[in-house]
Amino acid sequence: MLLIDDESRSYWDHITWEAVHGPLRGHRLDVWNVTVTTMEAALARDPEITFSTSDYRSLYARFFSRLHHKKIDRRGFIPPPFRRTMEKVDGRLPENAQGLGVVDGERAVFYPLKALTAPVEEAWNGRRLTVIRDPLDGVPRAEWEDGSRPFQLFTRWYGFVLTFPGCEIHSS
Repeated sequence: MLLIDDESRSYWDHITWEAVHGPLRGHRLDVWNVTVTTMEAALARDPEITFSTSDYRSLYARFFSRLHHKKIDRRGFIPPPFRRTMEKVDGRLPENAQGLGVVDGERAVFYPLKALTAPVEEAWNGRRLTVIRDPLDGVPRAEWEDGSRPFQLFTRWYGFVLTFPGCEIHSS
């Protein structure tokens, strides 16, 4: 997916935030990590938190949710119109395998969810990285030893490897 900004008419990759076409090609926007969690885990961390919710889902989303409910919940499902836009997926892992993708500089590593049964600690470019599955929500997170967080995506294999071809795969 590409996004265009009306001001410069540049096209931006929605994951890496790099301009891939237009006058700002090669420039990169600042990126902030977004935390994926559950309402229950968020409330356990901060009882004062407030939520804004919406029950709206498009007809297309409701249709595929009902038609492929088990596939979406368990193995993932790629709708045919989206699949036709995809390149061939690297076969080192099942395309719908969930995991945490971590990127720092030129290095990109995918940590499959199934391999994160215990915390993983490893050296990255002279820094210590820890990857864990949060006990409150089961979502994986990566953190440097100083408490800061690298760029990370809780995603499926196909999304990460198509964005970062040739990435490494962590094996326990």
